Amino acid sequence: MSKKELEIANKLHLQNGIGLPINLLELGRPKISTVDMGAGIRYPYTPCLLSAERSSGFYTTLPFAAIPFCFQLTSLHSTAYLSSFGFFGPHKMRSMVSSTSAKGIAAIVGVGPKLGRSIARKFAHEGYTVAILARDLGRLSRFADEIAREEKAQVFAIRIDCSDSRSVREAFEGVLSLGFVEVLVYNAYQSVSWHPTNFTDIKIDSFEKSLAVSSIGAFLCVQKVLPGMVERGKGTILFTGCSASLNGIAGFSELCCGKFALRALSQCLAREFQPLGVHVAHVIIDGVIGSPRGAAASQRGLVGEQQQSGRVEGEVGAGMMMDPDALAQTYWHLHVQDRTAWTQEIDLRPSITTFY
Repeated sequence: MSKKELEIANKLHLQNGIGLPINLLELGRPKISTVDMGAGIRYPYTPCLLSAERSSGFYTTLPFAAIPFCFQLTSLHSTAYLSSFGFFGPHKMRSMVSSTSAKGIAAIVGVGPKLGRSIARKFAHEGYTVAILARDLGRLSRFADEIAREEKAQVFAIRIDCSDSRSVREAFEGVLSLGFVEVLVYNAYQSVSWHPTNFTDIKIDSFEKSLAVSSIGAFLCVQKVLPGMVERGKGTILFTGCSASLNGIAGFSELCCGKFALRALSQCLAREFQPLGVHVAHVIIDGVIGSPRGAAASQRGLVGEQQQSGRVEGEVGAGMMMDPDALAQTYWHLHVQDRTAWTQEIDLRPSITTFY
């Protein structure tokens, strides 16, 4: 494909903005898609026209155009999905974000069916353009659709593996292409068994993975957004911790070591960057998070909810479950706190609880 042909294809896309059907041809590595320009004319192009190339998936919901379509891009390392009400290159997407919202981007890392999704929904409700990041791009895309539709917001879903520095770097290339990241919420964690694991049975690979997701991933994500925050003299970084952030628990060495490190990172960053206008806070979730209990939550259901969650809720009891929508309110309040009274650490627990 010549440079001139590429320019024509991209120009027509950006002018039209909607409705040009995309079809994929699996032609090896990297796989090349074709653009149907009408009248039997088809132009091939690679995923580099979007800011979602290489190992990061990229999914965007732009609710203000007319004709929806969906397609898939496959690059060298992973698959990217984009489901949109229009096709836009990275510069077009940046201009749309800046033209529809005077606020920055809220990036939520570690979005599952409970807390992460509720935080993303809250910031979208408050008028932010939201980037949601997690490993499961298929599930993430459904969350993006749901939030964008209900909150009339712009929501971008980007695949990330927080244990992989390359994945983090490429994911945040996509995030930063949207504009200034004003809010970073790091909610990622490595799933562990509810049952204690004998220390001598822990595999080194599993231990390193937990440390990487809980602390190294947070370190990498923060490094990507801090320069912009410091430059503007504002920004919010929120970390999600748990009771394992405060106390070593027998049988949970993997979880505790990663969460201890995350808490230390939060304290170090607060002391270094809060004088420069960046609010850093650590939120300790001391309890089991259940399903949203609000009226809107009961109507929308739980998209992609894990099967074991219902069993856990049944074992813990409804009175002791924490409502993720209520928790998300706290994350929002931390973000809007006056800088003369910033919280550095807060712990949240249900009224019926056991204190450790």
